[in-house]
Amino acid sequence: MTFVTRWAGVALIALAALSWSTAGLFPRMVSTDVFTTLFWRSLLGGSSVLAIQMLLGKRDGLSALWRLTRAELWMSLLSSGAMVCFIAAFFFAPVADVVFIYSAFPVITLLLSALVLRTRVRTVDLLCTLTVVAGMGLIVWGQSSMHSLLGSALSLLATLLFALITVGIKRHPQAQMIKVTYMGTFLAALAMAPFSTFANTSTQDLAWLWLYGVLNVGVGFGLYLLGVRRTKAVLASLVCMIEIPLAPLWVYALFGEKVAQQSLIGGAVIVLAVLVNVLSSGRGATAAAVNPVPRDPSANP
Repeated sequence: MTFVTRWAGVALIALAALSWSTAGLFPRMVSTDVFTTLFWRSLLGGSSVLAIQMLLGKRDGLSALWRLTRAELWMSLLSSGAMVCFIAAFFFAPVADVVFIYSAFPVITLLLSALVLRTRVRTVDLLCTLTVVAGMGLIVWGQSSMHSLLGSALSLLATLLFALITVGIKRHPQAQMIKVTYMGTFLAALAMAPFSTFANTSTQDLAWLWLYGVLNVGVGFGLYLLGVRRTKAVLASLVCMIEIPLAPLWVYALFGEKVAQQSLIGGAVIVLAVLVNVLSSGRGATAAAVNPVPRDPSANP
């Protein structure tokens, strides 16, 4: 891997993280309810990822686009639940709280890998896990209402589901994650459709929701796919972490949404623990366990 190729990969992943950092911004820019927002974001985002798959030049025919293995089907269902929980969390909790909790994803993935794949758990993994739990405790302890607590719970559930998808990738490496991603979004749109209100969706809202789906899912996914193949897993994990400070910065700059001091401390504790874990994993055989997945998953492949 040449120097230019590696840093081209870093630049592409940084742009993908920049795209994903807008996930909490769009729910504050539209007047649609959580179900309608999730429907359009899922449908339009999934369509953009499906377009990427078709542009890749696959010659297997249209039927192959919808043919899933059992593992891909299960991961699509997990992906659907994860993205619904993650985006819904932004309607109930401050953006900073949601992304700080989600930043524990690599550590949770390591723990699930140990339970499901029987990978080795090191002392540093356990210490980082306890630190992450302490950071989450600070964030939850500082919640001002049950409304915000629900958002934090949704973010944690989304993180667990994304981690399960990552473990599924390790267990079934032949699974096509691009299929899992667009099928997951379409399943989410199907689940949200009965609860959505289409009559009151304005043209302006549709424009923002189209941008939400294409930018946050399609563009982010495409850039990540191009970048992750050009760099190492641990470096990709570190670059993806620029999403964490950017997400609350967007809503602070545009909507004046401030971060509570306790959430800031808890988030800093989580991010520090994850950084330590990722860097230490880069020196051992467990580095692959923290390979990031596109958010939608995303996981964010």
